[in-house]
Amino acid sequence: MKDNIIYNFKNLLKEHVFLFKTARWLFGALKVGLGPEEAIKGISGKIVNLGSGTQRIRKDVINMDIHAYHNVDIVGDIYNLPFAENEADAVICDQVLEHLNNPDRALLEMARALKPGGLIYIAVPFVAGYHSSPDDYYRFTKNGLEATMESAGFLKLKSGIRHGPTSGFLSVFNQWLAMIFCFGSDKTYQLWLIIFTALTFPLKFLDYLFYRYGPAENIAFSFYYLGKKK
Repeated sequence: MKDNIIYNFKNLLKEHVFLFKTARWLFGALKVGLGPEEAIKGISGKIVNLGSGTQRIRKDVINMDIHAYHNVDIVGDIYNLPFAENEADAVICDQVLEHLNNPDRALLEMARALKPGGLIYIAVPFVAGYHSSPDDYYRFTKNGLEATMESAGFLKLKSGIRHGPTSGFLSVFNQWLAMIFCFGSDKTYQLWLIIFTALTFPLKFLDYLFYRYGPAENIAFSFYYLGKKK
């Protein structure tokens, strides 16, 4: 699977913070559930945001990424975190695990770096079309995410929908439309995907209503997990 045009376009936009934020608002899934900002409210000490990209959640949060984007404090490898054992007070990893070929190993490394009782916030996609960054490997149900986190040594505080069902539907629907009209061309597919996503983006605001419905978990775009190290 290829979406190199979209991937390169995103990386270009990341060099311009305002343009990237605007593009995320237009093309990204609608954030409705608990986010990292709320998750670490009242938490102080060493807080690390892994796979941060250009996003600066809070001035005291350490941003780490594999790329030297704007606002990145540490360029490093998520499998070999540059922190001592039991050093971090909180870890954030928002929409990153799906891009790792070994997310279990990454979670064990996060557990190593976290203090006992330290906070962890994870968000991962469920019903979401393919999106490389630079690769895309996994999707998680809510139960699957909870089981994965427990196996890595974490105790759940809460979990739920991060991005709602309409965002999940549109993610797949727009890729389906682009696939139909691309006539087998990868480049045409990606251009159509950008166009259809821009045309349908107002529909995602329905999730402010629908994400509270119980069955929304069956087709939610993504889930969050808030927990602590055992």
